Formats: sequence, structure tokens, C-alpha cells
Amino acid sequence: MSLREDLDTYLAQRRALGFHLKPAEYLLGQFCTWLDAHGKSDAFTIDDAVTWARDRPDAAPVWWSQRLSAVRPFAAWLNASGAGIPIIPAGLLPITTTRRAPYIYSQTDLDRLLDACPILFPTTRVAVTMRTIIGLLAVTGLRIGEALRLRVGDLDVAENVLVVHATKAPLDRLVPLHPSTTTTLVAYLNLPERLATCPSPTGPIFVNNRGGAYVVETIEQHFAALVDHLRLTPAGQRRPRLHDLRHAFCTRHMIAAYTSDADPARTLTLLSTWLGHTDPQHTYWYLSAVPELLAAAAQRLELQGDSQ
Repeated sequence: MSLREDLDTYLAQRRALGFHLKPAEYLLGQFCTWLDAHGKSDAFTIDDAVTWARDRPDAAPVWWSQRLSAVRPFAAWLNASGAGIPIIPAGLLPITTTRRAPYIYSQTDLDRLLDACPILFPTTRVAVTMRTIIGLLAVTGLRIGEALRLRVGDLDVAENVLVVHATKAPLDRLVPLHPSTTTTLVAYLNLPERLATCPSPTGPIFVNNRGGAYVVETIEQHFAALVDHLRLTPAGQRRPRLHDLRHAFCTRHMIAAYTSDADPARTLTLLSTWLGHTDPQHTYWYLSAVPELLAAAAQRLELQGDSQ
């Protein structure tokens, strides 16, 4: 069998165990293409894997590590299958990344982003699409990919609920909506400029000029243009991202939990379910140590100490 045939079997077996492996499939497919180009369609060495992982010498070490991390379990599976492929040591190209500090949008930032859409985008459909997507991400904490995969049937108008289809988590989930959010989504579905694209009545909610689904890169490019137009990027830092809206959603909810009578631990558990995490530990990644959150947590601890 060729390595590509082995890869198909490997992915099928692991997916049967519940793994999604979309990034791994993409990276391992690239690796096999690289091996083919170097005349190695049946086997590879540790040096081959490391050379491919570091194919871009100017890339960040974490990028090298992520690429090699995709190959490592595949190599171990091949080794266990008797294919004569060596096991790649765990210490090679270790992850040395540091967490990128997310941009926590204020309400003023969100208002400016929403108000700028019709100014920056002359096409009504694009302007309303961007305004609706930004608003939806801000109030639900959805990933942009999840939002773009939403289909018309996923919106339950009567119950004010969205069905969000699983990407990283094993199960789909229900996301409650405020009635005003439901009203906004219905208005977008009935937008004349959207209907002019002849979208399928069972197709995606957010449509491009052909009535089909947007790709993530297009929306991210539009959002980057908005951020640049408003000059939101802090001095010396990277441009704020759409994904930072998810960070802001979590952080603001935790601030509210600490500054009210709510139980922060319970709020964290609810956020984990809301965001589709299988473990509350994953939700910690989205909680940024912004001054307001630190101050609210410190005040809660101080009050608890005074009451004891």
C-alpha cells in the first residue's frame, strides 16, 4: 500500500473512534504530497518529517511543532502496523508558543464596528451581512465557521434557538437567542438584496452574491478592513480578530458573574456548555485577565474573606 492509502485507512479507523481530524487530514495530505514530490511515496524517515515540518524556515516554531504533531501519531500507527516507519520522539520541535492576548471589545468598539458597515461596504447585502454576523458573534460567542455553516432550518423562530452543528465537539448544541437577535436574523433572511441572489430555502443563512455560503477567509478580510478603517489595532500589537469576539463574550459574562450575586463557577460551567466545550478547562482559554475581571474577582474574594 502507498502512504496515501495508509493515510485513508488511518483516518477512517480514528474517525470510527470519534475523532474529527480535519486539520490532521489537511496537514497529512500536504505531507504525502511533499513525499511524492521527493520520490518517497511508500516510506519516510524522521528526518523527512522534520524537514517537511520546517519547510518554511522563517515560520514561527509553533507552526513547525503543529505540523510535526500531525505526523507523529500517523507514524506511530504505521509503526504499530509493521510498516517499518520509525516513531518520532516527542521532544522534537517542542511547542514554544505563548498565548496571543486577545482583543476584548468594549461596547463602544462593537457600536463603531456595526455603524461602520454601511459606510465601508457600498453593497447593501455585504454591509448587512457583516453587521449581522458581527452582532451574532458578539451576543452568542459562536465561532465564525459555525455562523457561516448555519442553515435556514437551524433557526427556530418560535423558540428563539439556533441549532449549531458540531465542529470540534462531538455533538450539536442548542444556543438560545434573545428575541431581538431572532428578529434581526429573520430581517436578514427577508432582505431583498439577499433574496435577489436566489438562495435555497434550506441553504445557508449568510449568502454571497451567488446565493451560496461564504468562505471564512472572505468574512475575515471584510472584518480586517473594518478594523483598519476604525483604527482599532492597539499600538505595537496585531490586528483584532473576529475570533476575539468569542473571547470578549466569555470575559464579559464572567465579569458579570463576579459583580453580581451569580456563582462564577456555575457561570463557567454554563459557558462551557454554551460554547460547545467538552471540558470547562477549555473555556479557561477564553478568559482574559483584563483589569475589570481581575478587579471583580479580587473584590469577590475580599468580600468572602470579610464574611468569614
